[in-house]
Amino acid sequence: MPAVVEKAFLQKLAETGGACGTLIASHDWRATALADAAAWTPALRTSLSIVLRSPVPMVLLWGPEGLCLYNDAFSILVGDRHPDLLGASVRDAGLDALGLDAETMAGVLGGKALTDHARELTFRRDGAVRQVFVDLGCSPVAGEDEAPAGILCVVTDVTDRVLAERQRDAAETVLKDSEAEFRLMVDTVPQIIWIADANGQMEFLSRQFSEYTGAGFRSMSPGEIAGAFIHSDDAPHVVAAFQKARDNDEAHFSEHRILSAAGEYRWFLDRAHSYRDRHTGEVTRWFGASVDIHDRRLAEEGLRELNANLEERVAERTAERNLLGAIVEHTDVMVMAVDLDYNILAINAANADEFERVFGLRPKAGDNILAHLADRPEQQAEVRAGWARGLGGEPVTFIEEFGDPERARPYYEVTFRPLHDAEGALIGCYQFVTDVTDRLRREAELIEAQSALRQSQKLEAIGQLTGGVAHDFNNLLMAILGNLELLRKHLPADPRTARLIDGAVLGAQRGTALTQRLLAFARRQDLSVEPRDLSEIVNGMVDLLEQSIGSGIELAISHPAEAPIALVDANQMELAILNLAVNARDAMPNGGQLTLEIDHAAGDGDLVPGDYVRVVMTDTGQGMDDETLKKATEPFFSTKGVGKGTGLGLSMIHGLASQLQGTLRLSSVVGEGTRAELWLPRASRDAAPIVVAAAEPIIVEPGELPPARILVVDDDMLVSMSTVDMLRDLGHDVLEAASGAEALEILAQDGPFDLMITDYAMPRMNGAELARAARGSYPRLPILLATGNAEMPADERLDLPRLGKPYNQSQLATQLHRLLRG
Repeated sequence: MPAVVEKAFLQKLAETGGACGTLIASHDWRATALADAAAWTPALRTSLSIVLRSPVPMVLLWGPEGLCLYNDAFSILVGDRHPDLLGASVRDAGLDALGLDAETMAGVLGGKALTDHARELTFRRDGAVRQVFVDLGCSPVAGEDEAPAGILCVVTDVTDRVLAERQRDAAETVLKDSEAEFRLMVDTVPQIIWIADANGQMEFLSRQFSEYTGAGFRSMSPGEIAGAFIHSDDAPHVVAAFQKARDNDEAHFSEHRILSAAGEYRWFLDRAHSYRDRHTGEVTRWFGASVDIHDRRLAEEGLRELNANLEERVAERTAERNLLGAIVEHTDVMVMAVDLDYNILAINAANADEFERVFGLRPKAGDNILAHLADRPEQQAEVRAGWARGLGGEPVTFIEEFGDPERARPYYEVTFRPLHDAEGALIGCYQFVTDVTDRLRREAELIEAQSALRQSQKLEAIGQLTGGVAHDFNNLLMAILGNLELLRKHLPADPRTARLIDGAVLGAQRGTALTQRLLAFARRQDLSVEPRDLSEIVNGMVDLLEQSIGSGIELAISHPAEAPIALVDANQMELAILNLAVNARDAMPNGGQLTLEIDHAAGDGDLVPGDYVRVVMTDTGQGMDDETLKKATEPFFSTKGVGKGTGLGLSMIHGLASQLQGTLRLSSVVGEGTRAELWLPRASRDAAPIVVAAAEPIIVEPGELPPARILVVDDDMLVSMSTVDMLRDLGHDVLEAASGAEALEILAQDGPFDLMITDYAMPRMNGAELARAARGSYPRLPILLATGNAEMPADERLDLPRLGKPYNQSQLATQLHRLLRG
């Protein structure tokens, strides 16, 4: 290039080519292919002028080396790489990020255009890294010989567009996730949820609609929906109600019947509210729910027929059912949903209220539940562990204790269900929580009550069995003792024979004592209850107690200052105290101390409120473990060896205390000893006896009573035979009957009689029923009731003299004397 041309061209570049034109004009080209003025061909000058004047970033790669010539817009794009990039070859320029390497350049120079869109580039500008997106278009530039001499690249900065598109894509993704979460939440609600546009054209129906109707979703107008699914009698009303809501800008309510997939109609309550665009104020959507109220409607129709006060009751029922529309938010069940990072997606009022109650903090949607508990590591760990079970991806239900110990720690039943997005990926979970503290307490109380009831029923059954055995045993003893007594009278005097009979009588009498223990356990013994000073009873037993426990045990007795008066049977009381002392003795084989205290105390626990006298016996023996203590008062339970105890001692005392309206309480520590407390209602000295003790026997000499006609009634042949023999031995004329019916027949056919003696427990007609029937016909007939004690029920009240089995001839004669002479 001639110097004058070169100077003029370069001056033109500096004047019209901007900052880059000035740099090109002043650049040292001597070490490049453009060192020769001839290299600056018209094609190059023209192309360069176009590049420098363009407002669009452009770069001209000239010659085989691809020397970089670019404009100001391109220099801004490449940032800190300018101006070093100017005049550099493609190889040295490092334009690989633009896709401009030697291979690509060769392809373009060969006639192949290069186009790229939204290519991501990173440049350093002003010392900071900038991310840029560009559209790139490269095409060859012809030289003087029409052959490609360079490449013109147009670079368009599309960063704002790309970022905007990415933001739009992200927003669409968030919207899709939100819609998926909304659908999952809606599908858990038992109602049909629907969304329509401003004109009522259906846009969304929840899964419950398809499950109920069997129809898939499609966009329908109100008229189409009414025609397809709503009962023909209700369809016009539904369409009119929705139109009225639109016209009057009010909420939509209607009740109508919807056809199910099974072909039946059920009543639904339809409710909807409009949604307005916050910018324009125009109605754009209707959000509604259809609640199944079929059962309510049936109940209301039934009430119309049965209750005149229909209007009030229907209003109450309708108000109750209307609450279903807000069930998710206002239910007492606590509901919350979180994502995988424990951020709260949704929470209802019940859950927020309860969280605030037990932790002192009120969470809301968007909060991180673990962040709320960051200053409470123990509670945070508990909550994290609970939610972690729910975030495992499987449904799970458990009962756990949660809360701040300084506020409240109730027990909750927690049910977790997983949350998935539209693709099925786990995105979180939601929970249904119920406070079950009271329920667990009631269940524990119920278990305890059931256990106590079973124990009570078991003891009652054993008591009934024991009472029955005692009754039968008394009958056997009655026959044995009666016949032995008659045998003793009629055998010649012989010492050996007398000794044998005395031994048999003694054995039978020991059996009688055993039946009394059985009856005491069964609470069916007759007691002679009268006000007694327990201190006097105990003082009268001191010698007996000391002999019974032996010299190796120290006995200490303590009395209260005020006389301890209680209504007791003195004989049974002495027996009970003696039994407790003997048990204490057996628990102290190596000696020890036995303390007997009598004091006053106020009734507590299972006792009727009032004042009580308490007899407390404490030993320093071996003690009992919990299992032994539980069984201690059970009949026939004994820790003693075979033949060393009947197992009836404590059960007899327990039965005696219950009969006297008191109780027996036992406590024990293994290795320390046992404490027995006998609680008895306190009484005054002038209290009336409850059951008067039997009077002193009247000694009846043979022949003192004239012969009498006596009817003996007993279904037990041995007892009847023994009684008849004793009466005849006393000189009386006796007839016998085996049943109540037979006795009434004999009274009618063979009367009159001077006396009737009857058993109580007989089949078909018992002794009480026989006595009433006989008194109805023979009101002046004396009647003696012979009973084995256990037979009489507690509610049986008979104003009849009684003779307890087993009885001997003397006792029988005494009763005859009272009834026939008295």
